[in-house]
Amino acid sequence: MTVGGVGVLLWCMGTPVYANGFKVLGVKSAKATAMGEAFVAQADDPSAIAFNPAGLPAVKGTQASLQLTETTAWIEHTAPSGRTEKNIDSWQTVPAFYLTSDWGWDAVTTGFGISVPNGLGSEWSKTSMVRYVATYSDLQLIDFNPCVGWAVNDRFSVGLGISYYKSEATLENMLDFGLFAGAPGAADALSRLRADGDAWGYNAGVQYQLSETSTLALTFKSPFTVDYSGNADLGPTISSPATASLDYAGVVVFGYAFKPSEKLKCEVNIDWTNGNRLNNLVVDFSDPALADAVYQYNLENTFAYKFGVEYQLNERLALRAGYIYNENATPEATFRPSLPDTETHFLCTGVGYTVGKFVVDAAAVAIFYEDRTIDNNVGNNEFISSSSVDGRYETFAVDVAVGVTYRF
Repeated sequence: MTVGGVGVLLWCMGTPVYANGFKVLGVKSAKATAMGEAFVAQADDPSAIAFNPAGLPAVKGTQASLQLTETTAWIEHTAPSGRTEKNIDSWQTVPAFYLTSDWGWDAVTTGFGISVPNGLGSEWSKTSMVRYVATYSDLQLIDFNPCVGWAVNDRFSVGLGISYYKSEATLENMLDFGLFAGAPGAADALSRLRADGDAWGYNAGVQYQLSETSTLALTFKSPFTVDYSGNADLGPTISSPATASLDYAGVVVFGYAFKPSEKLKCEVNIDWTNGNRLNNLVVDFSDPALADAVYQYNLENTFAYKFGVEYQLNERLALRAGYIYNENATPEATFRPSLPDTETHFLCTGVGYTVGKFVVDAAAVAIFYEDRTIDNNVGNNEFISSSSVDGRYETFAVDVAVGVTYRF
């Protein structure tokens, strides 16, 4: 393999994944997170911008909402030899902001949101068994999303938004230069790629109130492609500009909300993600001496099943709980340890408290990843280095979120 072929691992292997490909759950709204993100059919606060803009007409007056989510994951890798290693866990802060206003109109509400629908990262020791595949990954994709929602009549509403995406990535792994001297593992060097890019997309949604107690909803988030450009440093002496295009999935969500009493609301969502848009990732090095490369992801289409409840204990306090089952998007042949992709179970809980013009929401989530045993040779790492990503991966993650909404 050429030095350029080895260097491409920096991008292809270091990309952080969160169960269901690059998609991130539980970071857009503390209220929705507490209900397992089963929210598209009732979306009745400023975060409707991110979940279903058709819910915006229910958000009256002018409101501003700031959301903060702290998240981390603990991963343990057990190699076939029995050797165990853990990732370097660190808390990551994921913010979101929403501003809405009905401008005094009866049927139309506009809004602007900033959220993080894709991203997160991971870190492993530079001496770990996975060091030639991924040591540090930080992918951030921010969605700037102006929206409008229109209540066509008392039962039916529609919403539409335009998304401008801005993304940055820092990806690192070790290169085994000792391999070329016949001494694998004896002369490791750090390889790093830093790149950024942008893209445009849109989101749309509808809500239909079947009765006073039942509501249906359907939303669509368009697929999009971010064209990245940056610079790759392949060890201490080799550097080249590089470009790559990453295809992000579109998302369709169906929701049904049911209100059996004045105090209790329940909702079920079925969330479909077309991950199979991302088959190959092509990395183009500007330096003609470095070989460009094509790497296969072969992500799969997946479903997530979400259920949430809210009980209004009194005028001020609301109690919430939810559950998400999220399918795995990554085949075994292309699995990598940046953040192991597998079936996940989200157990969610939280509260909402209203005082004056303020609404404070809080949520806590325990994320249980099903164990996954891997036997693959991603990027020929078993042949070109003295390490392997084979073995069992055990992962557990948590989210803690708080949101403050002010009603002007």
